[in-house]
Amino acid sequence: MNNTSKDRRIGGAGVALHPKGCATRNPPQTPYVAQRLRNPCATPTGKYQDALSRIPAPGTGCHPYLLTVANLGSLVGIPPSSIIEDIRTAIPHGTRRISDREISDAIRKAGNTTFKPSGAPYKPRPVFDWVKYRGRLIERSRGVTEADIWEASSIRIDWEPGVRDALAILDCLFKDADILFIGDVYDKPVATAAQHRRMFAAGTIPPHVIPNPVDGDMHTTSAGTLSKRCDAAVKSYRFAVVEFDDLPMPDQVCFWHSVIRDNLLPVACLIDSGGKSIHAWLRVDLPNVDAWNREIRQGLYDPDTGRMAAMGADRACQNPSRLSRMPGHFREDNGRHQRVLFINPHHRHSNTQVYQSPNKIQ
Repeated sequence: MNNTSKDRRIGGAGVALHPKGCATRNPPQTPYVAQRLRNPCATPTGKYQDALSRIPAPGTGCHPYLLTVANLGSLVGIPPSSIIEDIRTAIPHGTRRISDREISDAIRKAGNTTFKPSGAPYKPRPVFDWVKYRGRLIERSRGVTEADIWEASSIRIDWEPGVRDALAILDCLFKDADILFIGDVYDKPVATAAQHRRMFAAGTIPPHVIPNPVDGDMHTTSAGTLSKRCDAAVKSYRFAVVEFDDLPMPDQVCFWHSVIRDNLLPVACLIDSGGKSIHAWLRVDLPNVDAWNREIRQGLYDPDTGRMAAMGADRACQNPSRLSRMPGHFREDNGRHQRVLFINPHHRHSNTQVYQSPNKIQ
């Protein structure tokens, strides 16, 4: 698999040129997590690497796509010999073999293409229609089922709904020492992942979980009360929750299938709530509350700039102590289990492969 994360950047202080050529310091940053939805590779080199990773298999559109990759490589200034080697390595297995001559022809055509500025006056970009974009993602996976989501999971989910769902989440996404809230809406106690694991093996699974570990101490809430499970108690800004209440379940399955297949967001797990929605946990690994506010509150859920909010996601998910559904819980109101649909313990915000064993996430 091609790793395109090296060329992704959150942004930082520097000089940006406005359309009229005026240099300005410290341009507004586009939150990284949200940026991945449409611009997974912000640099030209990143776009080239991303194009390499998307080369279709021979017999399914590989030949015409080679010119796309060659154009991007030429724009970056990569030597033709290196582009040939990169393309040869990236081409997946297919029904026929792509010859070096085909690759060389694509690179030669790219070298003969000139890219000239149009000289047209600057025009502001139109407002992007995120609801329409959501619809396109749904249609791209139209017809898939939950079984297709299971097949995409890094951990094979081959068990019946129940306690193994809860244990899989604890084993794959948390350390034994992580302090977690897992309980009912008005419960207050917190415990380590290891303690929760022992309780699950001995009895029922509670309905809710806060995906982000807490510090175990009392903190003052926005209402002035003390709590161990409020926003101020969050110790590790590891996951952001995304949920759609306005989409039928089949459309939610299609949406998340496209997101996972195209690696648009760092989806760590998907949970069937046992009702009308899927809860997605995005692996964000943010260092502090300021980064959370920039990446999640602003980048995903701000009513004006948030990309997930613009697509109809529930804005109540913007706080770091947001409750999610705990997989393995049996809902007596409708006779259904809350189930794990997908787990990817490899996925981190930086796209770094860190998975070592089901019980050891560093």
